Amino acid sequence: MLRGFVEQCYRLGMRRTLAPILAIVAVSAVVPARAADKLTLRLSWTAYAQHLPFYLAMEKGWFKAANLDVYIEDGNGSVTTVQLVGNGKFDLGHAALSTMAVGAAKGVHVIALSQYLQKSPLGIIYAKTLPIKSPKDFKGKTVIYTPGSFESPFLAPFFSQNGVPPSSINLVGVQASAKIATYLAGKGDAFVTTVPSDMPHVEEKRPSDSLLFADYGMNLPNDGIIANTDSLKTKGAAIKRFVSVVSAAWGYILNGHLHEAAVDTIKERPNDGTTVALLESEFNKQISFFGTQGKTTFPGLQSEEEWAKAIKIMEEAKIIAAGTHPDQYFTNAYNDPAYGNSIVAVK
Repeated sequence: MLRGFVEQCYRLGMRRTLAPILAIVAVSAVVPARAADKLTLRLSWTAYAQHLPFYLAMEKGWFKAANLDVYIEDGNGSVTTVQLVGNGKFDLGHAALSTMAVGAAKGVHVIALSQYLQKSPLGIIYAKTLPIKSPKDFKGKTVIYTPGSFESPFLAPFFSQNGVPPSSINLVGVQASAKIATYLAGKGDAFVTTVPSDMPHVEEKRPSDSLLFADYGMNLPNDGIIANTDSLKTKGAAIKRFVSVVSAAWGYILNGHLHEAAVDTIKERPNDGTTVALLESEFNKQISFFGTQGKTTFPGLQSEEEWAKAIKIMEEAKIIAAGTHPDQYFTNAYNDPAYGNSIVAVK
């Protein structure tokens, strides 16, 4: 076909026109397609409902469409994830933003790029047989938690702020992987956790109820995407595409595609010990937590007002030093609704 086109150009005396065309063809023939930008993401844990958009984007090819090559690694707690991202071992992390804030206040090189839950699901699941009406009713009870986890810095301040001396509670530390099993074995009255994620795993085996920290004066920044600040300098454009796609993927899920996302997650993670039904149950228990200041908006966009409230809570609890400002902890500059929705066909 090209040979015939060239011969026709010569017959028509179009030699001058032909020269630049052949130059373009020659260049396009030797310049390879640009390689996908590589990003590394460390999770806070193994697959659960908050990870749905990552695996949905993988399975649907949305990361590939955004010219991204994303490596995802499981985690073992937000504290470790924040440390690894801050040390530059990973470009990005998915972790509790309250934990990220504690690290950032101490000089760890991390910042929050998105947050998907307006209300913190951190709380306490307890046996339904107990007469628990408020935090004060945990006096004398055995409460299981994980030392070094995202919840540990907030336990003493939470109980103290609600008139409960921390010494009056029998706090038992176990590994995160053993927390549910320890509670189900009856070795504790309650355990500290993200309530919507773990309630589906315990309520049928041990009738339980829950209490949220947010309902008693401690609404903390929750799970979101964090970045190493040095990675933003070198991979900022790729990171912006990643955050925008993940946020749009949340929009897709919230718009009636939960089952599809759960099925795709199991395709990507078939050996994780979870199921489509469990992922859907976890999500449905936290759907009311989504949003920004109660408004319908593009998922992931953060509020300076809400961050200021959270900072004040953490300062009063002496978890972080006084005098910091929200822009030290978060930015919306890497969450582009127009780009995200151009990749993810939100129906």
